[in-house]
Amino acid sequence: MQGPTSTLFLVIATLSCLVNAAPQDLSFRVRAYLQSQGVNASVPSTAYAPQTNGANRGGDLNIALTCGILNAYRDINLVTPRDGQIYTVQAQQHWSPTAWGHPNCIFEPSTTREVQFFVGLLGITGSTYAIRSGGHSPFKGFASTDRGVLLSMHKMKGVDYDAQSETVRLAMGNTWGEVYGNLTQYNRIVVGGRLPDVGMALVSGGMCRPSRYPGLCIPDISQTQANAFSAGGLSHYSNEKGFAGDNVVNFEMVLADGRLINANATSNSDLWWAMKAGQNNFGVTTHITTKAYPMGAVWGGIRVWNSSQIDAISEAFAEYQREGQLDTKSSIIPDLVPTNGTIFITLVYFAPVTTRPKSFDAFYRIPAISDDSRPHPNFLDLISVGPAQVVPRFSYGFSNLYLDNSTTYRDVMRLCAQQSEKMKRVNGGTQVLIPQPISKSMVDYASQSGGRPQTLQPRAQLWMNMSWGWNLAKDDAYVYALIKETYDKVDRLTKSRGVYDPYIFLNDALPGQKVLRSYGAESFARMQGISRKYDPTQMFQKQVPGGFKLD
Repeated sequence: MQGPTSTLFLVIATLSCLVNAAPQDLSFRVRAYLQSQGVNASVPSTAYAPQTNGANRGGDLNIALTCGILNAYRDINLVTPRDGQIYTVQAQQHWSPTAWGHPNCIFEPSTTREVQFFVGLLGITGSTYAIRSGGHSPFKGFASTDRGVLLSMHKMKGVDYDAQSETVRLAMGNTWGEVYGNLTQYNRIVVGGRLPDVGMALVSGGMCRPSRYPGLCIPDISQTQANAFSAGGLSHYSNEKGFAGDNVVNFEMVLADGRLINANATSNSDLWWAMKAGQNNFGVTTHITTKAYPMGAVWGGIRVWNSSQIDAISEAFAEYQREGQLDTKSSIIPDLVPTNGTIFITLVYFAPVTTRPKSFDAFYRIPAISDDSRPHPNFLDLISVGPAQVVPRFSYGFSNLYLDNSTTYRDVMRLCAQQSEKMKRVNGGTQVLIPQPISKSMVDYASQSGGRPQTLQPRAQLWMNMSWGWNLAKDDAYVYALIKETYDKVDRLTKSRGVYDPYIFLNDALPGQKVLRSYGAESFARMQGISRKYDPTQMFQKQVPGGFKLD
């Protein structure tokens, strides 16, 4: 039997003809496809029926047939429940167990051609599937599936720097550590994730940010490559160079019919615009090319306080945004942990300084428990620290507010800390507040990069991630309700102060929050039109149900 590499062009051509033909019986179309591949067309579709969650129902037979076809290609990486522990490990490679699913099979392409083969095949079978890059979303069904097919991109590797164009081409299977590590030889950096072990695709490991403080789990909200580039993407380097999506010069994408196209400023430019914050609504991204900037030594580290300083820290956030953040080489990411009694702030300064930058004066006036800030030879060295203890389940919600001259920041933190008391009834209950200061320079950068779907107000704001951790699945419903209750209360408070902003950051949003509509009616309608143009069968709305959709 021929493998997919030697016959791939024939496969794509055959699929294209079948998809565009007049409606025919599915079995005929599939048999024609199998015959074109030299596969035994008599293989029963039930041979690969789901082995979890009960018997086949409805479209599951199509899914089983899809997995059977994929399994026929022995040089394609496919994992099924029959693989036992290997299947379990691969199916559960997610940031939080709240996202675990039970896919019928897991397809692991290592080449763009294989992705084209997969997407074209599912265009015939109509099977539902999920796309997993890093498995970072904690929400069930976003990058996981029950009884569907899981497309896991973790074998798609490659970091190719081009000195002439000062760009780097990244496959969707890298971790940020692999990207940053590769670029250190060129003294370059990209606008990307804030932690090295977060997957640009599937990576093993836990759900916590690296920490030198044993026993504390700090939720890792740094993006996978997929979400960093197709959900806007907040980076330590954003204060100077905008969001990750702003820096993408080309998306390589497989469309619903199996075609590979480029989306950039001159080719399919409308899709390029939409993909900067459009998630999985248009196609499967295999590679991106993004700007790579000169970067050598940096300064930074983690400064720690007792939570009794929460009021002072809240006021320091406002002072930093009014003054310190005007220095675009500076960046912070705070973690306020009321349930642990601790406050952590990671400080980063993108310059080879040897003493503390004045940008962070607001935080250094507050007495701290510890501080490991120092010069580092490169950014990867700064963000590479030991792992923390894992809290099994995590989730989060989002609220956005403007910087003002009142006590709003302080009152928001107090409100959230009060809500954390309700986690005492939950086994392992943890709350972590991650108020992310967004500068006007981050918002304005879009004007230099071809625009973006999000309609952001050109003023300083605070993107408020409210993360919650717990141990037991029986508490899921209670915690999700508490998350919603908390961001609703924060929204009511900020609306009463006149500082509420309706924009919702996709990477920090809870299902049910209207993320894509928060971009504004005009942007949302434009994205819907682009979806219909590049995905006329609406595969990525119907067959890929996970994520925030264009409905």
